[in-house]
Amino acid sequence: MGSQVPVWIPIVVALLGLAGVILTQLLSGRREARRMAEETAREERRWQREREARTHETRADAYAQLMGVLEAFDGVLFQARAVREAGGKLDEHQLAELRAVRSEAQHALGPVVLHAPEAVRRLVSDATLPRMRLAAMLLDPDDDHTRLRPAWDAGQRGYRVMRARMRADLGFDAEPVDELFGTQPTVVSSSSESTSDPADTTSLPPPTL
Repeated sequence: MGSQVPVWIPIVVALLGLAGVILTQLLSGRREARRMAEETAREERRWQREREARTHETRADAYAQLMGVLEAFDGVLFQARAVREAGGKLDEHQLAELRAVRSEAQHALGPVVLHAPEAVRRLVSDATLPRMRLAAMLLDPDDDHTRLRPAWDAGQRGYRVMRARMRADLGFDAEPVDELFGTQPTVVSSSSESTSDPADTTSLPPPTL
């Protein structure tokens, strides 16, 4: 009589084979899930970098636009203030130019308010409101010209602090502005050139307008 294979042996072999297939599928599934998770994470990091780049570019454009408008605003304010402090009156061209640059400054605020972080938004009013008040004084022929200089100085200090914070926000080098909160601002103009008069710590007007 030949030896007979017990019935349970094929059953065990079949079960082991089935277990091997299931285990292989599980391991393959885990590897696929891990691969997909890693791919998703890489894709998310890529999108995050792109979003940050777009945000940085948009914010830089908004900052540059506002700075450019405020510099132009200062050129007009500087000349108009000089006329009023000398006892003169602004002509129609100067008045129209003053209204125009004031309007441009108001329109340039929107992108900054939308895209800037709160730390920068809080400083925007310190740079813009004194200029708006100064423009209103200059547009009023009966306003006392002795109030013009304090408004100008306040706007210049606010602008320098705002500009420094904007540059730092973009990752650029920024002017130290701690001294602006003291009793006497440091003698530095907006073009980073020193002036001889501490009262003239301002954005100087362009050579021609």
